[in-house]
Amino acid sequence: MNEFLGEEIKINNGQNQPLRQGWKSRFMLYGIITGIVFDIFFYNKTLGISYPLFIIFLLMLVIVEFGKNLKLLKKTAWLFTLPILILSLTFFIYSNPVLKILNYLLIPLLMLMFIILLVKINKSDWSNIRFVGDIAKRIFVPVRFIHRPFTGLAETETNSKGGTGKTANRTLLKILTGILISVPILALILWLLTSADLVFKDIFINIPVFTAFKHFLLIIAVSVYTACFAWALVKAINERKESAHGTKQRKLFLDPTVILTILILNHAVYGVFSYVQFAYLFGAISYNLPPAFTYAEYARRGFAELVVVTIINFAILVFSLTYVKKEAKKIFAAVKVSLCILVVFTIVMLVSAFYRMTLYEKAYGFTYLRIFVQAFMVMLFFLFIVNIIYIWLPKLPIIKSYFAIALVVYMALNFANVDVIIAKNNITRYRSIKQMDLAYLKGLSWNAVPEIKHFYKSIKDSKDTEEKQMAEDMLLYFSEKKSELEKIKSWQSFNVSRYRASKFLVDS
Repeated sequence: MNEFLGEEIKINNGQNQPLRQGWKSRFMLYGIITGIVFDIFFYNKTLGISYPLFIIFLLMLVIVEFGKNLKLLKKTAWLFTLPILILSLTFFIYSNPVLKILNYLLIPLLMLMFIILLVKINKSDWSNIRFVGDIAKRIFVPVRFIHRPFTGLAETETNSKGGTGKTANRTLLKILTGILISVPILALILWLLTSADLVFKDIFINIPVFTAFKHFLLIIAVSVYTACFAWALVKAINERKESAHGTKQRKLFLDPTVILTILILNHAVYGVFSYVQFAYLFGAISYNLPPAFTYAEYARRGFAELVVVTIINFAILVFSLTYVKKEAKKIFAAVKVSLCILVVFTIVMLVSAFYRMTLYEKAYGFTYLRIFVQAFMVMLFFLFIVNIIYIWLPKLPIIKSYFAIALVVYMALNFANVDVIIAKNNITRYRSIKQMDLAYLKGLSWNAVPEIKHFYKSIKDSKDTEEKQMAEDMLLYFSEKKSELEKIKSWQSFNVSRYRASKFLVDS
């Protein structure tokens, strides 16, 4: 790694372009700044406006570091910043707990994809499954360089020249190195000791210096990983080769006649099923059912099975398009027509499954899972539309199209305000059939508080015993929410949904 330790790193891009000098100290500075910002934004604080601000800060670091080499970067990679910024804003605007967890995972992955593609260190195209390996490498490879911040200090000391002032500097560097190395050791020891003795834990956590130590530990952890990530990134840039990685030709092994036979047999079954859907479920012909069935029972079941069948059809479709032999043009054309018919039947199943889910929601209420399943079915619908296009236009970048559609649907779901949808529909359902899962309603996020408050106002003066009890339960709920809000005071935790909820809780 001698070339990696030099003061000048060159990018192999046709003409060697040096990165700016002093990269080692610069990356250590980036790490320290990132650690301090992370501590200010997130330590012991509820997420809010701090999250999009931190994402903007990270994007600014990327611009600062690579701003003078924009011509060497992949311009299309900047498109990834759009979903990154949009999804990060959900932490500021909304407070859906399920989508928060998903965004915890998705936003860092999108950031990694953005950086990998921006500096062109990926060994595989991002439409290739092997690109997952590039992402995993960027996550775990920095651990290999965990020693670099410490050895960097040692190298600074070694490169120092003699003299009284220099001797003092070397001693200071040694002390600083010792402190940095002792941090993880002390953290482990303190965790074990405070777990072993409750009295010691009680005494220790009340020492002001302990709070300072926890801040220091967090800053060091984030700083070291950030610096190591930058080190690993530069090494990857330095080792990048201009020679294009050839795409391995897929072996076509599926006989078109076999696939055509399978599809025709499936179509026979799907044709009967589609007729039944139009005849009974959709009511296109009549509502006459066999004596053993009621329409409500018939309509409110089967959506899960239909979604599974849809996924199976999706796999058949993709597998056929990818691996079927294309020598016999007439038979292959028949396969393409048959695949289009498969898509049509599958869309009928998706519509049937979606309709069944709406009936199920009317009967049993709206939940996160049911809304998310419907969003998944909408996504599958658009994926099948893209598949029809791909059948006749095979040059379409199908995997990238899948990714773009899935991301757009997911972003739309984030901004659909699922909690409000659930609250409104469940309240409307209560007014129709007088059934309500109040515990689930109270378990929704801050987004639903205004709707719950409107519902409370509509029943608080009711003479119905059940509604009186519900109103009392909601008053207790409002009191608990007020107590939660009182604990969230930092500006970093500011969130629009919590702010709106606080306005509705004032007079509760």
